[in-house]
Amino acid sequence: MSQVELKGISKRFGSVTGVEQLNLTIREGEFFTLLGPSGCGKTTTLRMIAGFYTPSRGRIRFDGKDVTEVPPQKRGTGMVFQNYALFPHMTVFENVAFGLQVRKISKPEREKRVEQALDLVRLAGYGERRIAQLSGGQQQRVALARALVIRPRILLLDEPLSNLDARLRDEMRSEILALHRSLGITTIYVTHDQVEALSMSDRIAVFHQGSCRQTGTPEQIYNQPADTFVASFVGETNLLPATVEEVNSEGIRVRSLERRFRVEQRPAEIDFPLQPGGKVWISIRPEGVELATDPGENTLSAELTLVQFMGFSFHCTARTEEEALLRALFVNRPDLTADLRTGERVEFRLPADRIRLLPGGDESV
Repeated sequence: MSQVELKGISKRFGSVTGVEQLNLTIREGEFFTLLGPSGCGKTTTLRMIAGFYTPSRGRIRFDGKDVTEVPPQKRGTGMVFQNYALFPHMTVFENVAFGLQVRKISKPEREKRVEQALDLVRLAGYGERRIAQLSGGQQQRVALARALVIRPRILLLDEPLSNLDARLRDEMRSEILALHRSLGITTIYVTHDQVEALSMSDRIAVFHQGSCRQTGTPEQIYNQPADTFVASFVGETNLLPATVEEVNSEGIRVRSLERRFRVEQRPAEIDFPLQPGGKVWISIRPEGVELATDPGENTLSAELTLVQFMGFSFHCTARTEEEALLRALFVNRPDLTADLRTGERVEFRLPADRIRLLPGGDESV
């Protein structure tokens, strides 16, 4: 296990910036996910950690030791690629053993470690099969065994489940997480899938346009997004433009859609300038929106434009008089949700303790 430190890392490809001024510390034994859309810099970051790319600026350290110039094969990392990068002309055993051969491990030791690795990923007895004879999930396991057989200090996984169907992705997600917990290897995982990131990670770094927008636990990323990009990329959210009217120790009041809203988020919890007249965004998750019986504090009226019954819940979209869209998710309760119908006008409440204020003027909105 190793701690990984990225200090002031930037990577440019000619005139194109892949990563800009990245500072991250990944703790020993942690399952750390780099999350973001395509082209945001997460795979570039992983490849710099692996040693396939050299940073244009900045340093990379493993356990305090500078490895910025150390070649990939000497870093003690094992990598699983998005396309698995398996050799089709080799057997499963030969694929898994390849890294050991390069490291000139003796044949008896090589055979022992390959069998252990295959057993670890539940492929015992598959050693003589060809890659073409394997399912997608089995190929993914071979790639994982090949990375683990060299006994890496750090395991790197680049979108390893993106080629699998939904059901198999769920299964392999659980298997990878179970392996991580049993082996305790520092694991760095790249994905654009928010469900993977939220369900597997100890901590997440959210990337956008080459920079890290926020780092935190899954709960922090989801419940306390740092900006509108994080709020809208990680799950769904409602974003309403607002103007700050009042800030004091009791809380905050803002105006949006010609209404006044009270916010219980304490000023001390906000890390951007907040003063009367300032522009902000109201962010509230669909599951935070409530049905109100009468107009009152933090309520607004909107016409239901879409009502989807999902069994356990209703997923609703509504339009306010100001043409703003509001998404809401209500647990199926006949006493409260029986009258949810497209075209009906409904009173919604935005609870003061479920609203989060985000900095205004964000380019991603």
